[in-house]
Amino acid sequence: MGREQIWERLKQNTTPDVLVIGAGINGISVFRELGLAGVNVILVDAADYCSGASAALSRMVHGGLRYLENGEFRLVQESLMERNALLANAPHYVKPLPTSIPISSYFDGIIGSTLRFFRLSQSQPRRGALMIKAGLTFYDLFARKNKIMPSHQFFGKKATKQKFPQYRSETLCSATYYDASVTQPERLGFEIIEQTLAESPASLALNYTRATGKGDGEILLNDELSGEQFTVKPKAIINATGAWIDFTNEALTSDATTAKKRLIGGTKGSHLMIDNKELREAIGDHMVYFENEEGRVCILFTYQGLVLVGSTDIRVENPTGMICTQEEQDYILKSLEGIFPNIKIAPEQIRFTFAGVRPLPHSNSAINGQISRDHSCIDLGSLAGGSAPVRCMVGGKWTTFRAFGEQVADAVLVDLGMKRTHSTLVTPIGGGTAYPQSEAQEKRWLQTAMAETGTSELRMKTLLERYGTKARDIAFACSNQQDEPLAGAESYTHAEIVHLIEAEHVTNMLDLVLRRTTLAISGALTANTLEDISHLFAKQRRWDESLRQDHTIETRNYLSAYHGMKQLIEDHIEMETSNVS
Repeated sequence: MGREQIWERLKQNTTPDVLVIGAGINGISVFRELGLAGVNVILVDAADYCSGASAALSRMVHGGLRYLENGEFRLVQESLMERNALLANAPHYVKPLPTSIPISSYFDGIIGSTLRFFRLSQSQPRRGALMIKAGLTFYDLFARKNKIMPSHQFFGKKATKQKFPQYRSETLCSATYYDASVTQPERLGFEIIEQTLAESPASLALNYTRATGKGDGEILLNDELSGEQFTVKPKAIINATGAWIDFTNEALTSDATTAKKRLIGGTKGSHLMIDNKELREAIGDHMVYFENEEGRVCILFTYQGLVLVGSTDIRVENPTGMICTQEEQDYILKSLEGIFPNIKIAPEQIRFTFAGVRPLPHSNSAINGQISRDHSCIDLGSLAGGSAPVRCMVGGKWTTFRAFGEQVADAVLVDLGMKRTHSTLVTPIGGGTAYPQSEAQEKRWLQTAMAETGTSELRMKTLLERYGTKARDIAFACSNQQDEPLAGAESYTHAEIVHLIEAEHVTNMLDLVLRRTTLAISGALTANTLEDISHLFAKQRRWDESLRQDHTIETRNYLSAYHGMKQLIEDHIEMETSNVS
């Protein structure tokens, strides 16, 4: 269904049961829970789906080992259950991730962590082997009910040196435990939307649609692309705008003098994507989970062929326009040097950077790491001047989105006099449905899909890795037209890109290269690739040459300014110079 068709359906739906504002992963989750319960629900976002903090996570799906220090046992237990559910429900995107912890002392942190646990200290203690052993033991205990991962192990100095010879010389031992990573979080979010729309005819979802209060319970929906406007009067409103929650509440209220409670105290997390062969070989297939000099936990692991390294934890007042600054890049590289002192990272090896704001609850804690990563639903009553209550989804971590959405949906369903009909705890997501779990199953799946679509084995394997079992749909779409590889990124094809543009609510090139594909974050996007994509967009959207160039320049400048992809501009200048000569 195209954007114009969605707007036409919206105009026939003036009094929806629920309006969900914010299409990050939490908003998407509650949208699914309500939609599958038969609720007339609308999901809107002023930007693209999963374009805020939901696109800037560390790509981990984890229980939160360090949350144990804060005594957040319930959160860790819930997170581990949700991690296991995602491994089962989205196996095409969520994968087991062995994690190594290098340890430089045996007894550090015993007193400091105990004082911190009992809220007698706000200092950040260093963690020795004994403290890490205790934490991992609890971690295993919490995961024992539905145990699907190996228990943790400890390794002495010799074994650690053999496995990770590049660790700093002060490393005395190491521990290995298992969590998980998510390969394409933005695609997983979109697949949940897509699945909900298919299974729930009463549901609607619109990106680039801003919601503001008009008074008397009415909400003005503004199409940020066309300027078209429409008014709805929902029975309930869910504010799921993450770090923008306080700003959204201000936009919803019809009374400028209404006292507003501050709910969010977000912190900025920045990450680097590094193309360094020595670093990739040093970590292998493990994530390395280590402390920097100030005791902050940092991570790095191989992701999309590069090494993802993060992160920072800086309080911010306004979450809009976040970038990874040069100061933050230096901080991350200095932290990395502390564990791998002999590996040098050249500036040009940083291929991509990203930053987002964690939607943490407002807190007066002196240490950001002590602010809870738990979630809560805050009922503010009516802010829009009518009777519709506004519920705010505060906090939460990416891993627990399903549980958070379920909990908020249950509260709303009570108000509506409805009940949830089934649990999504065991509901496969998108391409995770009937996903092959063994080599034999994968071989059979590939053979069937190849026969049905006429696609080569290599191509079908690529699509299966990229889209799960939805790869068959992509292959069918590509088989119906003449196809050729994308310039500079040959694992993608023209027909594949055109299908994504047509079928996945893509409005601009940034939606495509940042959120529907991994072209940007993997470092595969070149000036030639962007030029090729712009021609595909121009043909689909009927852009003239001037408009095509404008969109290309805007995209290139954004990627350079907000994601450190300055090489795109340099490559473009070189390409233009070459064409002239």
